[in-house]
Amino acid sequence: MGEYQYLEDTINRMAFLPRYYPENIEYLKISKENTPLKEWYIPMTCFCDIPLHQMSYHAEGKAQTGYGKFSIALHKKFGINNGIQPVQYLNSNSIPTEELRNAISILLSDNGQIYSDEALISLSNHLFEYMRRIKPLDGSMKKWDKEGKKYVEIKKNFHDEHEWRYIPDFESDELPFLLYRQDDIIAESSSQFYTKSITETKNGLLNFSVSDIRYIFVDSILSREKLISFIKRKQKGKRIPRAEKDILISKILVYDEIKEDW
Repeated sequence: MGEYQYLEDTINRMAFLPRYYPENIEYLKISKENTPLKEWYIPMTCFCDIPLHQMSYHAEGKAQTGYGKFSIALHKKFGINNGIQPVQYLNSNSIPTEELRNAISILLSDNGQIYSDEALISLSNHLFEYMRRIKPLDGSMKKWDKEGKKYVEIKKNFHDEHEWRYIPDFESDELPFLLYRQDDIIAESSSQFYTKSITETKNGLLNFSVSDIRYIFVDSILSREKLISFIKRKQKGKRIPRAEKDILISKILVYDEIKEDW
């Protein structure tokens, strides 16, 4: 997380709030109605399965590539028990990627034929879920520039992140499973139109408990004291018993203090 407030909000809810993230898909070379698709937006919360000694690269990175010094480290069994899935990284020049490209093109064709047979429906559903959990080995991604108040594109080696994704299981009449039409993308990128509605869905939030947490990282001693004070006086959001508040506070670590030990 790039900001302290995101951490406080997450602890207040005791739940991760997914949002629609833009994914660059130019490497797939797919089109919709003869128009090349450059990106789509997927509702998700992302986690990285990395050892602590690699955290400094992930948190700070180079230039604008870091994700921030605020984070919640969870037990791996939490992800497994909640159906969080590792991302499949693709070599854009490989035969499997070429075949996937062809399959997605058929899925997006809207000719109706694929939905006329139960077996094909099952296969198309599997393909759709798979394509929401893929990423190139490396490429570009959009990152919010707080100072410039805009998205900027940065280069990343995605494979190093060992990403796992939680994608909420929306009801069919709640929210889109994926945004690829230009009007939907504009609505989301300009005002977070769809993300703001996720809290109203049945299964949108990813709840966690104090026992699921291994560590909480903050950037400085000042932030640690601020977070301790917040937890002690916390009355809003999901209730945390006093004994569990003490356990939660014991899990707080200052990133700048311990990174030298890695």
